[in-house]
Amino acid sequence: MTSTESALSLAEQIEEEILSGQLAPGSHLTEVKLAQRLGVSRTPLRNALTQLAEMGWLKVIPNVGAFVREISPIEVAELFLVREQLEGLAAELVCRAWNPALALRLRELADLYREHRLAERYYETRMANCRFHRAIVDGSGCAALAETVTRMRLILRSEMARHPFEDQLGTTPPESAVTHYDMLDALASGDPGQARAAAVQHLEQVRVRLLGLLGGGAGAVQALMLKGMRR
Repeated sequence: MTSTESALSLAEQIEEEILSGQLAPGSHLTEVKLAQRLGVSRTPLRNALTQLAEMGWLKVIPNVGAFVREISPIEVAELFLVREQLEGLAAELVCRAWNPALALRLRELADLYREHRLAERYYETRMANCRFHRAIVDGSGCAALAETVTRMRLILRSEMARHPFEDQLGTTPPESAVTHYDMLDALASGDPGQARAAAVQHLEQVRVRLLGLLGGGAGAVQALMLKGMRR
């Protein structure tokens, strides 16, 4: 394995620890201790940390060290703002390529989400929600779009580990919770613009609620709402 391949492998390993929450936001990554734990020398580790800093996972302070980057509630909401537009595009592409097999798959996932949500099975609800949105992105047929959305969802998943969204879903009555049926109707409408609008509106509701749960405050919600209105 070359030094570049070794650094890349280490970077992927450390990135997974960040995403899983094993390395919490704000954690100080000292080279000596991390190298000992991972069983590697400091040179490839230093290269890996540099890569992770360039990717935005770490913040490096000269003469102090590397720290796992913390994501503020506003940044989380901004990620959702971008995700709205990306998944809006995915919905538009899916609408143009609508077919019976995809319609059946999405209907099954929407029903599964509703079943778990009504039963207040919060972990299963979140997993069903992820599968539904992933099916739309995959159904777009655009690999670059799917890769970008996946990357964004990983970052959001890392933040969710700190603020367990699913544990707070119970504050919304199950019968009043956001479902996916409006999106399904829009996707099947044959109108790509309507499909895009439905996807954006769906995720906007989630973004505003999530920001409130993360403690962004009313002012932050208003600021992010205004950003959405400027689209």
